[in-house]
This record gives sequence, C-alpha cells and structure tokens, in this order.
Amino acid sequence: MSQARITLWPALPKARIHPNLYGHFAEHLGRCVYEGIWTGRESRVAHQDGLRVDVLAALKHLRVPVLRWPGGCFADDYHWKQGIGKARPVTANLWWQQAEPNEFGTDEFMRFCRAVGCAPYLVCNVGSGTPREAREWLEYCNFGGDSTLSRARADHGAREPYEVKYWGVGNENWGCGGRFRAADYAKEYVRFASYLKAFDPAIELIACGAHFGDYRDAGQNAWNHDFCQEMPHPDLIDHLALHRYFKRGKGVHFTDGEFQALFADVLALERDLERTDAVLRYFYPDKQVGIALDEWGMWHPEAIVENGLEQSHTLRDALLAGAVLNCLNRWAHRVSMANLAQTINVLQCLAVTNGGKMFLTPTYHVFEMMRPHMGGTLLTQSVECPAYEAHPVGFASKQAVPALSVSASRQGGKILLSIVNQTLNDDLEVAIRLSEAKIAAVAGRVLEASGPREHNTFKNPKAVEPKRVKAEAVKGGLVHVFPRHSLTALTLTIE
Repeated sequence: MSQARITLWPALPKARIHPNLYGHFAEHLGRCVYEGIWTGRESRVAHQDGLRVDVLAALKHLRVPVLRWPGGCFADDYHWKQGIGKARPVTANLWWQQAEPNEFGTDEFMRFCRAVGCAPYLVCNVGSGTPREAREWLEYCNFGGDSTLSRARADHGAREPYEVKYWGVGNENWGCGGRFRAADYAKEYVRFASYLKAFDPAIELIACGAHFGDYRDAGQNAWNHDFCQEMPHPDLIDHLALHRYFKRGKGVHFTDGEFQALFADVLALERDLERTDAVLRYFYPDKQVGIALDEWGMWHPEAIVENGLEQSHTLRDALLAGAVLNCLNRWAHRVSMANLAQTINVLQCLAVTNGGKMFLTPTYHVFEMMRPHMGGTLLTQSVECPAYEAHPVGFASKQAVPALSVSASRQGGKILLSIVNQTLNDDLEVAIRLSEAKIAAVAGRVLEASGPREHNTFKNPKAVEPKRVKAEAVKGGLVHVFPRHSLTALTLTIE
C-alpha cells in the first residue's frame, strides 16, 4: 500500500469558493427539458404545474446555485417571444433535430428556478438574433416600471420582476453560434452588451470564450486574446466563458489506460485556466473578470444526436467530476462559475428519468458530497503523493499525474476535505495534519464500488452511492486509507 501526506493551513485562507462553481446547465436537447424537467400540465407523472416533482426535490436537496438555459447551441436559434403567452408555435430545433413545442419558455424556467432555489442564467441569441431582441428579453424579465413587456409578464403570472442577474451574450459563437472570427464576435458583443448594460447596470454579462479541445486549432488558441484585444471595454464584461468536454473511451467499456488518462486531462483543463487567466490579467488589469466554465463534463461516443446525447453514468464519470470540482476550487481566485452539462438525461447528468421513474447518477452524489465547499474559504494545502505518467489531450508528451486530487475549504470551525484517489488499483494510506491547529473530530462519506465501471440503473439504482467513513483523529491528526478509484469527503472539526 502506497503512502501520502496532506498538510492544511487553516490560518492561511485563500479565495472564497463561489457557490456558482457548483452550477448546472439545461438545454432544449433530447429529453433534458421535455420529460426531464417539464412533463406538461396534463401528464400522469407527478408534477407541480407541469414541473416534475421528483426532479425538483432532487435539485432542491442539492442546493443548485445557478442554472444556465436555454443552451448551448439551441440558444443562438431561440427566439424567446415564441415561448411566452398562450399561442406558442411549434418550431424546428435546428441543432438537435427535433420539434420544439415552446411549452417550456421564460416563465416556466423562472418558476422552475424559484422552486429549486437557484439563480437563472439566460443565454441571448447572437447568432440569429438582434440586440433589440436581447434587450427586450431583459426588459420582460427585469423591468419594474410600466411597459407593454412588463404588463405581458404580469399577465403571465409574474407581477414582480424576475431580477435575472446572469446574461450570456451568445454561445460558442466560433461554431454553432454563427462561426464568427474572434474580432467580429467582439464587435457584435459590444453592440449587445452596450444595450443590455445600459438598460440594467446591475446585471453580469458572460462573453463567449474559447474551447481548447484541440490545441492544433490556431483559431481557438488565439480566440480569447483576439476577442479581448478587440473588446477594450472592461465595463461591458464580467465573465469569460470556457467549454471543456472530456472524452476517453466508451462509457462503460473503457480500457484501464483510458481510465488513467482521463485524470491526466484535468491537467489540460488547468492549462485552459492558466492561459485564460493570463489574457484577462493583461487586457483587464484593473477589473476582476471571472472565468465561467459554463459547459463541462464527460461526453462518451455513444451520446449522439440520434439518441438525444444520452449515455451511461459510471463511477469513473463521478470521479472525474470530483477531480474537476477540486481543480475549480483551487482556482477560486479566478473561476466565478461552472455549469455541468447537462442536468437531466443528457450527457453527464444528475438524474435519469423514464416515465414516472427516476434514479440518481453517481455524479449527483459527488455534487451532494462536495456541496459544503460552496461559499467556503479555500485553504492553503500541501499534497505529497505518488504519481503516474499519462498523456493529457493536447500535450506534446506524457505528464506526471498525482494519485490524489485534493481541495479543502473552511467554514467556521469545520473543514471539508475532498479527495479523489485517481488510481485504478492502489489504495493510499494518507497522513493528514493541520498546521497550528488540531483535528478534534472526523466525519465523512466515501463513494466507491468494486470497479470504476459500476453504474446505477433502474433495476439497481443504488449500485453506486455514498457510504459512511469510519475515521478517528489521534493526537490532533488523522491517518486514513483512501480506497482505489474513490471519492472521499471528510468533515474535520478543528480545535
């Protein structure tokens, strides 16, 4: 059994971990919205004014902080007025090859967010829309005075403004959002942002940044630099969005090598953050512009348009989520939001439905176990552990990948320590100590299974779920064995 050491400094706090790092994303794609969130008011599935009650309960328990909607690629062909009122047209969903009944629109989404208790994040249509359309959407949602649009909102059941804070100005505008060059998108961004900020200066705007999936793509490598260079108005930008999808073998039938290489790809994500941080510091030195990783997650090859981008959900996927969240926690000084793709049924979702049935995925349990990090203060840490070599996507050579992924945060007299053992076959005995403090008590849970390919199903919905950890502090420290391919969340009470 290999050994490792973790040291934490409770007296050396770092940045606050914004709760929005634990956000989610729902697009009109496959069964994410229709069935996953919206059943309709005539459905036999238990619902609350058309919204699935089991999904509402699951997300409310998770304390989802923010939800991005309506896309994704769908956003840049979505015209919001088609989704309000009684006479709603059935339109074609351009990107995902399905009909769009427009039954779930702005007012339904706002009711959903309020029922869950999360902040709404709306993405405006830049690709096929206009600044006027975006500004009128903002007026419909946020204007507290008297206008035709605010009257329409009241007629649709919301007399008070929705007070939507987060507004995305387009999505993937280098691709499905209009195939812009960065400089051209910057000009469009200024047009849209100027009117949105003028109407409501309190909102926060998210600009489309790069997707670094292929480092051979010169346009993507230069996108953030070229956009910021042509957008010299720091008052118009609050966040720059990145996207990162992880792809290593099939959902269940992956190789051992693909398992290990997956965690090397978190190093590629960290390089995304480093490059973007450098660009933002250079172009906006006097303003803290956040990085919003507003689409991320596993994307297996079996998730295709024809099946609504549905895939299996294994322990491996959940461990990847834990490693990514640990990385984002450690970048809390710059990362301001992150949104897992996608909430229900699609890609790396939290839950899967089938008619009136639902089961939670292992990824759901990761978010629930790591939930206490939300709003906590990141702690300075030192991790000494074995490493293995793997080739991260986009790197020229193999890199050393730590066996442990770690982050720690403090709220009051308690520390949450989340640890992913990223090895396939090596249990790790870890000595944990605090500098200038002692551990008085320990509680926690572990997410593990006999193998990383284990997954939940309707027949066996609890194949992968958290179990209580038995651990006891000795002389103010702790020695604990972290099982192979597992996630452990420990709550340390300090004295």
